[in-house]
Amino acid sequence: MSDLIVVGGGIIGLSVAREAALAGLQVTLLERNAPAREATWAAAGMLSPLAEAPDDGPFLDFALASLRSYRGWVRAVEEASGMEVEYRESGKLRLALSGPELDRLVERREWAEARGLGVRWFEPEELRRKEPGLALSIRGALLLEEDFRVDNRRLGEALVVAARQAGVRIRTEVTVREILLEKGRARGVRTAEDDPIEGDRVLLAAGAWSGTFSELPVPIPVRPVRGQMLSLRTEEPGMTRVLESEEIYLIPRDDGRLLVGATVEEVGFEGGITAAGVRSLLEGALRLVPGLGSAPIAEFWSGLRPGTPDGHPILGPAPQVEGLYLATGHFRNGILLAPRTARAIVPLLTGSEGPTIPDVFSPARFEGARREPVV
Repeated sequence: MSDLIVVGGGIIGLSVAREAALAGLQVTLLERNAPAREATWAAAGMLSPLAEAPDDGPFLDFALASLRSYRGWVRAVEEASGMEVEYRESGKLRLALSGPELDRLVERREWAEARGLGVRWFEPEELRRKEPGLALSIRGALLLEEDFRVDNRRLGEALVVAARQAGVRIRTEVTVREILLEKGRARGVRTAEDDPIEGDRVLLAAGAWSGTFSELPVPIPVRPVRGQMLSLRTEEPGMTRVLESEEIYLIPRDDGRLLVGATVEEVGFEGGITAAGVRSLLEGALRLVPGLGSAPIAEFWSGLRPGTPDGHPILGPAPQVEGLYLATGHFRNGILLAPRTARAIVPLLTGSEGPTIPDVFSPARFEGARREPVV
């Protein structure tokens, strides 16, 4: 029997499992397919606290703390796995294409500067000297200096190796059907093959599938939100910073690929690529960099993000069920929030001191909520 059963092998489940194993727990991780091949594989790898947090508050604080720990965390993963994950502290350019967008970007600049966050303003002339391929219609840009990127696919693969190296037992192609409950305590899980797997504690980190466990007394309102992406093949590596408008983002990779994303679609568990999705991505990319019209398309893909009603992740002990913990609902910030999530959850499992989890992330906030079907 394991000290901890982790349900879900995405970046959150892998990060917590590895941290728990390093803390001395015997950990078994169960993944319905292959680890790091769902939302983790489909993500873009942006580490963007300022772009993702519209206001002050616990989400921004949590996200900045995670970003500022990323360098050391990712280096430890690289050392343990022997793999390089293309972590780059390159910054992001937020671009304005219209007068209203420019006004909102100026407000964002003032907000960031008032808080001592690293930003720099570019007028169109200076911007085009820095990024000559940008469209002439761009009205201004804000450089977010604390906005990094990582190759999420490489990171996922490295985390699988690093977790195993730490002692995590990873079982693939195991679908968990239910959490086993006994007198108000989680005692393990039952698989789709009706096999019970016992454990002292259970961590539910199943991403978009976390809301499907109807046997729990408090609902977990996580729903799937589809995101479509594509990548272009540029002639040679040139762009180094992420470019982002209000409708699109472009993420360079060191090998010359340029990722274009992403749609946000409420279509349930329906995956796949659509003509409308691809058109919107390509049109948005060409509005920023017209010269991309001649770039070959290298790949299309989609993924299902775990969304929540209030946009916050769900972290901490499950209400009314002793021994059950949740780490899910990170929406499109799982890559960014993985280090801080692991370092906040594991002390709860071991009874040690660790970073405080904001109350607005607590699973208890959904007590009394109506259970919605997950389709």
